[in-house]
Amino acid sequence: MAKSSDDISVLAGTGGVVLGEARTNHEGRKAVLLIRGDEDTSEFIALVETMGIAIVETLHQPGIEDPRGYFGKGRLQDVADELSSRVQGHPWQNVDLVLMHTNASPRQLVGVSSAVEIEVWDRVRLLLSLFTSHASSLEARLQVRIARMLSDRTVLRELANQQTTGERAGYGGGGITALQATIANINRELVHLRKRQKKHAVAQSERRKQRSRSGAVTVGLAGYTNAGKSSLFLALSGKDVL
Repeated sequence: MAKSSDDISVLAGTGGVVLGEARTNHEGRKAVLLIRGDEDTSEFIALVETMGIAIVETLHQPGIEDPRGYFGKGRLQDVADELSSRVQGHPWQNVDLVLMHTNASPRQLVGVSSAVEIEVWDRVRLLLSLFTSHASSLEARLQVRIARMLSDRTVLRELANQQTTGERAGYGGGGITALQATIANINRELVHLRKRQKKHAVAQSERRKQRSRSGAVTVGLAGYTNAGKSSLFLALSGKDVL
């Protein structure tokens, strides 16, 4: 079982599925970026840098995505070999994250993670990690936690399916049972979180009604990450964001 530097367990071969609370600080991490074709990666890289993650190398492979491993089998193995041979002074020495510039399928996340044996993010997992880092309100934290668990569940189901069908060398019946137990725990947690979310929504609705009755004016600010919402709020109100 691999470990992140914050000692948060990551299931090996599961595309970065995290056990317990997700890591919120990624400052100082190093990553390699995998790209197929000639896609524009500027926005993706900007988001990565926002989180304090350094991309030490970008690897391209022309052609369409491999449905199992994103990169072709041979090229993905080259990446895995390079990661496993890291020594002092190697450019990838402290790399603990592989980024994929795609909305990867659960099959691809499992395939890449199994090969490289470190944490793997696609575009969806990048955004989930970014939102986890920035979520400050209870409502935001609940939304991000639910989204992450739904994403994790699809990956774990893919892993369980591969082990059940014999497509993937797993840990025998005990390993499959453990995966099923983890999925069941996620389902129970999702039920609990959705109840909290519903209760919070009712309370928020009542507060909005009270503000409306008191004549208070409500203004919403919407924008992309790092668009300057907090700065605009401070300029307009003279108060920091809670």
